[in-house]
Amino acid sequence: MKRFAAAFFLAVLLAATLTAAADKMPPLNPLKGTPSLPEAKHPDHFVFVVTGDNRPESDKLPPTEVVKEIFKNIKKLGPAFVLWTGDIIYGKDSSDPDKINTEYKDFLKDAAKADTPIFNAPGNHEMNDKNNCPSDKLLKLYLDDNGQDEPYGSFDYGHSHFIALDSDEAADSDACDCSKQPKGTKPPGFIGKKQMDRLKKDLDDNEKADHIFIFLHRPLVGYEKEDQLCPSNVTAMQDMFTKHPNVSYIVAGHQHMYYNPQGKDEFGPPPTRTDPSPKPYYLVSGGAGAPLRKKGFYHYLIFTVDGAQVSVQLVPVEAKDSD
Repeated sequence: MKRFAAAFFLAVLLAATLTAAADKMPPLNPLKGTPSLPEAKHPDHFVFVVTGDNRPESDKLPPTEVVKEIFKNIKKLGPAFVLWTGDIIYGKDSSDPDKINTEYKDFLKDAAKADTPIFNAPGNHEMNDKNNCPSDKLLKLYLDDNGQDEPYGSFDYGHSHFIALDSDEAADSDACDCSKQPKGTKPPGFIGKKQMDRLKKDLDDNEKADHIFIFLHRPLVGYEKEDQLCPSNVTAMQDMFTKHPNVSYIVAGHQHMYYNPQGKDEFGPPPTRTDPSPKPYYLVSGGAGAPLRKKGFYHYLIFTVDGAQVSVQLVPVEAKDSD
């Protein structure tokens, strides 16, 4: 009887442990071929880079000269790591895995030259098919080719916490279902319940972090409202963030431009902040080589963590595209 009770207790404990692990945000790995993340030498003082949207204009073109120039600049700068806001390939073709594999191989070959850990939050060009709907085939290719266990996750560096989100999951509501959008429109991105629950738990678990930085592809607050993140996601996330004053910046891509909604000048320098603060700052950084939107320019962002303060430098890139 005692053996049975002990075995039962262990089974319950194991089940509880597995459930808790399943509810947690999974660890995020650097992209395959880029270095592992080292331990922070100065936990309160470090630099990292954010950029994204480098995919070429068509699936017949190689990685752009713009993104190659950015990798060169990153190597010279020597940041602790890089956060990428998605669309690292043209993608969109679930019928030709060999072609997708080649696109990833070409990008990762250039990325490795930066000699810096690079973390990606996948975009619609990695996750969605030609109908702009999430594809299980493309998801598997993304995970396999980039050395990831999940398309989203988090990691710590120093006294700060970093979260990557997958903003192109299959929707569970008609309003944001890719297959139920009016003809000629682009469907919004979507983050499902499991990922949202994990995000909430991750924020709760890291309430003592000095700063939390979140990066994803689809903007919560962008220059144009078309095909951003599903409105129900935006409302839920913004409500979630108000409970966590250490959430510093939410940086997205998708819109091929730089955008800063905080001040009167929407294209002006990024704001500096001191944490904790009541609300996070939102930025769009989608200028790493993809065809630019009107008012867009090629660029990347340099974040400097200095104790409680975080400053951001906007760096334009003077490079011609490969087309």
